[in-house]
Amino acid sequence: MTDPLEVSPHEFGTLRLFTTALDPDDASNITAQNVNRLLGANVDLISEKIEVIPTRSVAGLGLTGYLRDGYGIPEDQLQGRAAQLDAVSGLLVFLPASAFGGKAASLDPHPSMRFLGLFHEEKAAAPGPMAPTDSAKGTVEPARPKKSTTAASGGKRSWLIALGALLIAAVLVLAAFR
Repeated sequence: MTDPLEVSPHEFGTLRLFTTALDPDDASNITAQNVNRLLGANVDLISEKIEVIPTRSVAGLGLTGYLRDGYGIPEDQLQGRAAQLDAVSGLLVFLPASAFGGKAASLDPHPSMRFLGLFHEEKAAAPGPMAPTDSAKGTVEPARPKKSTTAASGGKRSWLIALGALLIAAVLVLAAFR
């Protein structure tokens, strides 16, 4: 097994979960914008992808319910850990793989940060072919090849020119015999 604090540049569908040893009131200065400073030197994160919330925000669902319903963590990864996870208090820091922006990173969390685990989201089913909806039916017509007007009109013009030349020649021949 690889070190859960080592992030691969090709990582996808993983979630690292941390909590602080600080009381949420004392940790109010920890935000998604500055949490990278608590995770080690040279850790560059996309703050919009990070979630930092107090455990009281997930009290209704419990942390396991939040991981399952909010992040798509399968039940088999949460079994046997539900009591431990639901008992966590403090500030929660959710770091999905997308927060690293496809860059490798070595996390060295500050002593106030406690690593709770590395979770893997459920594998999404491969998308199938999309069927058109009723609202889209009849709104787009299939492309039909256009007839070339230049070729058709060019052919007509040549016939007219040839006929005109023939008439002129006929008039000249008749005029010569008079």
